[in-house]
Amino acid sequence: MGINFHITSVREGTIFNVMQFLSLEKVTGILSVSFGRHIPEVAIYFVSGTAATAEFGSLVGDPVLDVLLCQEYAIKEVNFAPGRISRINDRALIVRAASLSGALLQASKDVDKCQARPYIYGLLPVHLPESGRTETILQILHDFPKVRDFLSAQQPADKDKKAPLKQCELLHRALARGALNYHTPLVPLKSFRQLMDPLQPLSDKETENLRVYMRSLLPHPKATHMPIDRFYAFASAVESIAHRRGPEVGEQTRRAIYRLIQLTTKLGDTATLNV
Repeated sequence: MGINFHITSVREGTIFNVMQFLSLEKVTGILSVSFGRHIPEVAIYFVSGTAATAEFGSLVGDPVLDVLLCQEYAIKEVNFAPGRISRINDRALIVRAASLSGALLQASKDVDKCQARPYIYGLLPVHLPESGRTETILQILHDFPKVRDFLSAQQPADKDKKAPLKQCELLHRALARGALNYHTPLVPLKSFRQLMDPLQPLSDKETENLRVYMRSLLPHPKATHMPIDRFYAFASAVESIAHRRGPEVGEQTRRAIYRLIQLTTKLGDTATLNV
């Protein structure tokens, strides 16, 4: 009987572990990875335990593994359906390493060294000036030829961030300069200090609780910004601690939160970001 499974609780390391398991079990079939209803799925074709090809629209082969590991926090479901593979897309071959372990290790290294990653958030929609549409970063990567000319027209500069994928270099350049803008205003994490200073010293328990909570609200662990709708939740937790310090600290923190929200919403569509 062939292996068939459906995973809806995706944690860090899930994709790596699933693919290793399928390799060890020598399976043949299709591993499908879903980012949600409105984003096309990733398809990885296994033949006798070998991850032969990977496809995500215009993104094919080894770069698909980079995207999966980079944006693993955006994954909603993972499915494997056993079955005979009748045809292999030669353009989508995974060829970077001799083994699946090697390919995943290389993808992990790519993600670690990517300078653009801190500002690439797969599930967050951006405005596309040429078409007037709003699409997520993952949708743009899937259909990249549609925006390649627009993004390539942005002149390079010394401060541009490097990335293993040229698509991500171009996206980061456009986002940093305001040629593209995230639909949701983003709060820079470096601005959180003005909220935290009045609370010092924090207890070990308070520090750990805030750290874990903040991590759960970020688009991914290396993110430098938090969507403002999630910031409201984090700010509420900070304000709760502040009020326990006393009315004066509570009011000071409340004003700091309000100023930060005002600044973020005011600059959301017009700021050229230093990222």
